[in-house]
Amino acid sequence: MNILEKNIQALASGTNEPLALKLSNFLKDSQCVRFSLDEKLNIFDFKNQVFMYSDVEQEITYFQKAILEKTLRYPFVCIYGICNALLVKNLISSYKHIFIFESEIELFYLALSIVDLSEELRSGKVYLIDTNEEKINIQLSILFDQKDMFEYLSLYEMFINCSYYEKYFIDEIKKIDYIINDNIYLVIRNLDPESKISLSCHDNFIQNIPLMLKNIPFQRIIQERKNQFENCIVVCAGPSLEKQIPLLKKYQENFVIFCADGAFSLLYKNDIIPDYVLNIDFEEYPLEFFKDINKEKLISTLFILGQYTHPSVSNLLNQKNLSICVVLNQNQDNIIMLNDFGYLEIGTHVGHMCYTLALALGFKNIVIMGQDLAYNEKGNSHFSDFTLGKDFDNTLNIPSLKTLAYGGEGEVLTHIAWDDYRKKLEFLFANNTQANFYNATEGGARIAFAKELSFKECCLKFKDKKKKSLEIPKLLTSNRSDKILKKVLEHLKKDLNIINQALEDAKILKDALEKILLSGKELPFEFLMSVYKNIEKFNSYLEFNSVFYDGILKGVFYFRGEGISKVLSAKIKDEREYLFLSIKVYKDWLVLLIEKLNIRKESLQKII
Repeated sequence: MNILEKNIQALASGTNEPLALKLSNFLKDSQCVRFSLDEKLNIFDFKNQVFMYSDVEQEITYFQKAILEKTLRYPFVCIYGICNALLVKNLISSYKHIFIFESEIELFYLALSIVDLSEELRSGKVYLIDTNEEKINIQLSILFDQKDMFEYLSLYEMFINCSYYEKYFIDEIKKIDYIINDNIYLVIRNLDPESKISLSCHDNFIQNIPLMLKNIPFQRIIQERKNQFENCIVVCAGPSLEKQIPLLKKYQENFVIFCADGAFSLLYKNDIIPDYVLNIDFEEYPLEFFKDINKEKLISTLFILGQYTHPSVSNLLNQKNLSICVVLNQNQDNIIMLNDFGYLEIGTHVGHMCYTLALALGFKNIVIMGQDLAYNEKGNSHFSDFTLGKDFDNTLNIPSLKTLAYGGEGEVLTHIAWDDYRKKLEFLFANNTQANFYNATEGGARIAFAKELSFKECCLKFKDKKKKSLEIPKLLTSNRSDKILKKVLEHLKKDLNIINQALEDAKILKDALEKILLSGKELPFEFLMSVYKNIEKFNSYLEFNSVFYDGILKGVFYFRGEGISKVLSAKIKDEREYLFLSIKVYKDWLVLLIEKLNIRKESLQKII
C-alpha cells in the first residue's frame, strides 16, 4: 500500500470519510491539471504561473518558527493550505490537534502522496477540512465540540502555510475564517458557567426517575410501533400554523401527527387529536398548555416527555391518567440500569425531538409545518391564539438578526436562539438521508436539507389510507419497576460518593493554592511545577470519572479553559511566571466548580 492509499484509508476510518471518497474518485477519474510537483517537493501553479515556495526548506522553516512563536503552549492550531504537507509534519509534535483547511483537491492529492499522515489522521491529531465540502458547518461543529477542544476555542486564529496562499487565496481564507468563527460562536454561545439551566435540568431528571419507571418504557414504543407507517406531520407553534389548521383537520386521519407542546392547544381546540405530544421544557410554564384537557379525547395519544421536563408538568399529566413516556437523552446521564428504556436525541428544542422520534419510528416522509423560526410580518413569534401570547418571544429580549427566507428570496427577522436551532436542524436533516424532510411551513426561515413543498401538495402526495389505531404499550410490572429503581439508587449513590470525593479534593486543593498565592514569596520553579502536577492529577481524576463529563458541567469546564486560554494568549516565555498565573486561574476555577458540585450533590440527595 502506497502513502496516498494509507492516508485515504485513515481518512475513511472516520475522521473525514467525504474527503476520502472525493480523493478516491479523483484518483480514479482525474489527473492533476493545475498543479505539479518537482523533485525538490515544490509545487507549480499553472494558473498563476508561479511556484508555491521561493525556497522550500527556507520558507517552511520560517513559517514553522512564526506559527510556534504565536501559539506557545497552544493545544491546537488552524492553518490554511496543505501545500506539500511538510510544514504539517514538522508541527505535529507541538499540538494535540492540527486543523488544515484547503480548497484544492489536487493539493490534498499531492500532499498526501508525499507525507505519511495516516497515524495522525486516524487518531484525530491532524484534521483535513475540505472548504468546498457541502456539510462543512456540520463537520466543524462536531470537531470544535470535542471534549479537549471546546474549552480553548477563544484561542482560534487562522495561520497560513506559506506566503503563496495569502497572495492567491485571500478571499477563500476570509470566507473560511467567517465560517469557523460562526461555528465557534455556535458551540460556546450556551456555555455560560453561571447559567443554572444544565443543573436545573439534571435536578428535574433526578426527580422524574420514579415517574419514568412507573410509565411506558420508550423502548417498548419503538419495538411495537417502528415501521408501522411511512408518512407523518410534525406540527410546531410558529405564526404560520393557524392558516394550515383547516387542511390539517381534513387530512388528520391520513397522517401520524407529532405535536410540539406549544401547538397542542390549537389542535385540541379544533378537534385535531395528535398521536404524539412532546415536551422538553425544564420550566413550569407548559402547565398552561395542558391544564384543561381530559383523558376521554386523548385515549390514543402518547405524551412523550424529555428527561428534563419539569416535574410539575410530568406530574400533572400523570395525575390526569394520560399515557406518558419519559425519554432519556442520548449520550447523557447514561445509567446502565436504564438502558432497556432506550435513548433518543432530544436536542434543545421540542421540534428537534419530534423529528428524532419520527426517525426512530422509521418514518420515510416527514412533513414540517409551523416551523417558522422567525417573526412574521406583524412581529409575532407564535400563532395568534398561542397560550403564552402570540408575541411571547418578544418578551425574552433575545438578540435578533436576519436570515434567508422560506423560498430562498429575501430575508426574515429571527433571533439567535432560533438561528442556532435552525443550524442544528440542518445538521440533523443532513445526517439522516434515510428520510425525506418536506418543509410545508410556507413562511419563516429557510431550512437547508429540507425540501420546500406546500402543505396542500404534501397532503395530496403523502396521504395514507385511514391510519390504523395502535395499542398503547404496557407499563412495567410494579415489582420490576421497584427492582430497577433500587439499582438506579445504588448507581446514584456511587455518583454521589464520587462527587463528595471531588468536593473534598477540590476544597483541599483550593485552600492550598490560596495559601501559595497569598505567600507573596518568589516561589521557585521546581515548587510551582510540583503544585502544577497536583493540579494535573486532580484534572485526571475528573476526566477519569464520566459523571463529570455528561454535559451537565460543560459550561464550568469551558470557564476553566477560557481562563487558561487567557494565560496562553499572553505568550509568557518565562516558565515560572506562566505556572504562577496558571495556578491563580485554576484556583479561581475551583471556587466555581465547588459551587456547582454542591448543587449537583443536593439534587442527588433529594432522591437518595
